[in-house]
Amino acid sequence: MSGAIPPALQGFFRVADAWELSEIQQCKLLRCPSGAVLRRYRAGQGPRLTPAQQKRIQIVTGIHAALAKSGMAGERGFRWIHEPRREAPFRGETPVHYMMDGGVDALVAVAHLLSGR
Repeated sequence: MSGAIPPALQGFFRVADAWELSEIQQCKLLRCPSGAVLRRYRAGQGPRLTPAQQKRIQIVTGIHAALAKSGMAGERGFRWIHEPRREAPFRGETPVHYMMDGGVDALVAVAHLLSGR
């Protein structure tokens, strides 16, 4: 399958680029099986996204939008994602690692935290 990158994936890659995520970090957030598949997605040649991947993309792009809406666009948002945070649910972990390791529940928790600001 060759062609245009689906809009949802374009949004995910915009966030991944803004957050300067490594290929491994992108794979973990997207639950992508390998860097090779991720590169195929970027080239518009990846397999169809699963419903779970689509949900993850929706939440990640929503988190990015919520950061911007709360005045944390650009560098401030980057720092928020990458610096260890003391408050729940992070308990000293960086939000990006919390989201990568915690699955959809962690993504939802971060989205709710930001929407409550």
